[in-house]
Amino acid sequence: MTNNQIDLLFRKAENRLSDTWKSVYENKQTELISMFNEYGDRAYSVWIQDFMAHVVEPFQQEGYQIKAGFNRHNSIENWGPPEERERCAWYLIHDHVGTPIGTLVLQIYHSHRSFFVPRAPQLLFLQVTEKIDILSALSQATTRVRWDRKEVRNLSQEPHQITQWEYATDVSLADCLGKSESEHSSWSLDEALSHWGRYSWELITVAQADGKMIAYFKRPIHSP
Repeated sequence: MTNNQIDLLFRKAENRLSDTWKSVYENKQTELISMFNEYGDRAYSVWIQDFMAHVVEPFQQEGYQIKAGFNRHNSIENWGPPEERERCAWYLIHDHVGTPIGTLVLQIYHSHRSFFVPRAPQLLFLQVTEKIDILSALSQATTRVRWDRKEVRNLSQEPHQITQWEYATDVSLADCLGKSESEHSSWSLDEALSHWGRYSWELITVAQADGKMIAYFKRPIHSP
């Protein structure tokens, strides 16, 4: 399979995901909520199984072997608060003779408090196929968190009744601190912090990472 073929089939799978995840979510919501109340997260497994059968079809139609469904052992969940927990499930892709050629990864975001999907699931493609390599790739935030992938929120049940926050980081504040005391300018640091403050950003803390000073800010999200 060439890179162009992979990209084409991946885009088709993305379109299938976009077309099916929410329709299954909405059409079976009563059933899935009832299942969640009785069995917990198993309800999400049923939801995934229903739409993934359609998502993998572009690969299957071209003769590639890829199982749909959901296998908890082929997934990992390490990130996010209980209201928006991220789980990544992977699906090995084999060619016509059974040789593994890549891995399709499904990212889902789900609540442990109730049956709720706060944002749309996404797909990733990894060239690695061994479990240890898949886990290693997914442990890197740059694999899962992509600036070029638009986040689509599910606003149908967004919890507006609680205070919500957004966060940002700045690695440039150290520029306001000279290497010696004579070069230190409190005015420039005050100005840099005030620039953030004008837009309601509050400094939470600063930390060192790889020799750089990182400043962390937060501000409340105002409902439209």
